[in-house]
Amino acid sequence: MYTWVTGNAELRIVTLNEHNVTLNSNATEHFTKSHYVLVGISDEGMVGVKPVTKKDLELNRYNRDLLHKISVGKAYAKINNKALCDLISKKLGEPLVGQKIVAKYNDQEDVLEFDLNDLGKEGVVL
Repeated sequence: MYTWVTGNAELRIVTLNEHNVTLNSNATEHFTKSHYVLVGISDEGMVGVKPVTKKDLELNRYNRDLLHKISVGKAYAKINNKALCDLISKKLGEPLVGQKIVAKYNDQEDVLEFDLNDLGKEGVVL
């Protein structure tokens, strides 16, 4: 009997660094039309990244103080924000040094989600 190992061809991977949060190409596909995102962190350690469209900006749907710039390339996207990374680091209780975690896209909420509590658990991080 085999235990099949999860492949990474279709995984949405988030990398946590000291100065930025990087999304791999699979995670980036949800943000190709966005220049900004909303980032939320729950008390339980869930992190959500929501794309903000040009139409959202035109309609002033979100307070501009809540927007984070996202730079989207062909193979990845980056949210460069040291204060955000410091907040995530504090929530984790450890420095951000390139930890990778698998994220899921919640189509109903239009949010990329990952759980900081999954760090260190086999099968959900790389």
